[in-house]
Amino acid sequence: MAEYETLTEALLGLIAEPPTDTEVLPEIIQDARPEDLADALLRLEREERVLVLNYVDEDRASQVLVELPTEEARALLSQLPDPVIAHFLDILPMDDAVDLWEELDPERFHRLLTMIPEEDAQEIRRLLEHPEGSVGRLMTERFFWTPPTSTMSQLLLDLRQASDEKYESVNDVFVLDRQRALVGVFSLRRLLRSNPYAVAEDVMRTDVITANVKEPAEDAARRMSRYGFYALPVVDDRGRMVGIFTGDDAQTVLREEDTRDVLALGGVSGDGDSYLGSNIWSLFRRRIVWLLALFIAETITGMVLRHYGQNGGEDLKLNPLIFFVPLLIGAGGNVGSQVTTTITRALALGEVGTRDAVRVLRRELVVATLIGLTLGAVGFARAFFGWSSGLGMSGVVGVALPAIVIWSASVGSLLPLAAKRLGIDPAVMSAPFISTFVDATGLIIYFEIAQWFVRLGWLTITV
Repeated sequence: MAEYETLTEALLGLIAEPPTDTEVLPEIIQDARPEDLADALLRLEREERVLVLNYVDEDRASQVLVELPTEEARALLSQLPDPVIAHFLDILPMDDAVDLWEELDPERFHRLLTMIPEEDAQEIRRLLEHPEGSVGRLMTERFFWTPPTSTMSQLLLDLRQASDEKYESVNDVFVLDRQRALVGVFSLRRLLRSNPYAVAEDVMRTDVITANVKEPAEDAARRMSRYGFYALPVVDDRGRMVGIFTGDDAQTVLREEDTRDVLALGGVSGDGDSYLGSNIWSLFRRRIVWLLALFIAETITGMVLRHYGQNGGEDLKLNPLIFFVPLLIGAGGNVGSQVTTTITRALALGEVGTRDAVRVLRRELVVATLIGLTLGAVGFARAFFGWSSGLGMSGVVGVALPAIVIWSASVGSLLPLAAKRLGIDPAVMSAPFISTFVDATGLIIYFEIAQWFVRLGWLTITV
């Protein structure tokens, strides 16, 4: 049995038989790393996650929260006690702690700040003063800096004696003058290899690339990526250095932006949230907006067919069922593209694996049912009220749309996982295949439903 399955089963057992003391937690849970616990926790329902986090001690729960996708950790906060959240807030990097401001009631957030060290609380308050989405919100003030006159031996002594929390990153040494203006930088490697009695101003580089504290984080992250920096110094409008933008934060920003762009290409709106960390309603809201817009646009094709099929003379007379083919097949293809894009991106980021096929399918069936019912209602109204197609024809459209959408979502969710299992790149295989397959099978579903309506006497076709 795979390790994640064993750990997930242990968590489910913990829920079924709650412990009376945290000391009696199953050994597999006590010995598991926070990263593995977080991965197993994502395979439970949200209510079950809350129960597990309430059963383990505050320190353990906080470490697991750190490893969860940001949006999922945020969603759990309102259901956890203050001591757990305060501990979580304290062990988070300051820039991540700032993000909790948006998820918690302001009164509760300020109360939590009184439960952590005052120095950390003051830093969080300072970061909150910067614009949302700016580098200032994501930077850390705990960087390694020195005056120009410090020797290499003095800096090495400082590093040896510094606590683990004093500096978040020591890849670079930043040289500041008396006004805290940034005048130079040199690497830790340069520090180690230089003469112990050399001073900072003799070994530093003065062509320093910086970011302004108010600058959009994405711009700064792309600059870091371009030059391959581990950290980017952040300065205010007066040129004073106020923090550093670290590589891990830059990678997170770029990953979220790239994910948002990729999903947008597939017709999925919203932020690039973790797939397993997103609830059903979140997935529905992110997809339905584009689907409705595309659905309305595809009625234009139907109008063209309807115009020539009804008014183009006897030679161009068409079966009325044909008028709705672009609408139905387009909706199925769009849903399939959304699902394959979402799952393929989640696979690329390691958010899901082939082992999650059943859970992915179950989630997508629920989302597809909601989308199908919504589109079905809109399609029925469009056919009945907009095109006066009659109750029978409108009923066929209203029933066929949910059926095609659910079928398309099922195929679209399993296709990338199957490709991954077979060692084929899901991004190469899924998108082209889904359109062709859904078009053919969608037509079968549509016409079978129409035949069913005819046999029941609910629809009469007149050409």
